[in-house]
Amino acid sequence: MKLVGIDGCKFGWVAVSLEDDCAKIFKNLTDLVAFYDDETIFLIDMPIGLPSEEIERNCEKSARREIDSKRKSSLFPVPCRQAVYAENYEKANQINRKVLQKGIPKQSWFICSKIKELDQILLQNEKLKARFKESHPELAFHYLNRKVSMEFNKKTESGQKERLFLLSQFSSNIDFIYKNTLQKYKRMDLAKDDIIDALCLAVTLEEISTNNIPLECSNVDEKKLPMKINIFDSSLLSKHIEKNFT
Repeated sequence: MKLVGIDGCKFGWVAVSLEDDCAKIFKNLTDLVAFYDDETIFLIDMPIGLPSEEIERNCEKSARREIDSKRKSSLFPVPCRQAVYAENYEKANQINRKVLQKGIPKQSWFICSKIKELDQILLQNEKLKARFKESHPELAFHYLNRKVSMEFNKKTESGQKERLFLLSQFSSNIDFIYKNTLQKYKRMDLAKDDIIDALCLAVTLEEISTNNIPLECSNVDEKKLPMKINIFDSSLLSKHIEKNFT
């Protein structure tokens, strides 16, 4: 069974497994899924379960209480499904206010096309629902680092170095994969921090699997998709315990 971390990027999506020599980029999730075998499990940096008038998504709220203040802004409010499918920001904002009684930040709207793409592929393929799990890189880094948030912004050289150093404590293959990926793809298609975020999710999924931590979730949206941010808390490593946000 292959374990793959996925992040959005300028080209479309970047996917990486710690078993591989290099990350791979794909225009869409359909191509990405087709590339891997049917046993592959994916941990993706994108909301899966979406809030509705009757069902609240609380995982971001719970996560913000845990993460350092300078990293809280990376946890965007997740729009309702109707807003995600709206044709423009103005309509999406109006719909979200009607359904959830609050507007949509521009940062959330900018990723709505990717939320929609993921939502569509999961709703169209029942088997994929069990193979795609959600996470969030900054939260994942926080817990891989024993509940200490990253000091520097991920867009800076210092931020990238500290994240790569942390990930290298879990896998000796990190630096090799990262450098190979940098050489293979142009920055106009794939930013450095997107590679690192995908690596973070690959490491997180590997640790979750190694320590036999369940990925099931009872908190689901109106389409029965899970509302859960999966992370691995390395401070509890000796106890083989995992905390997740639902």
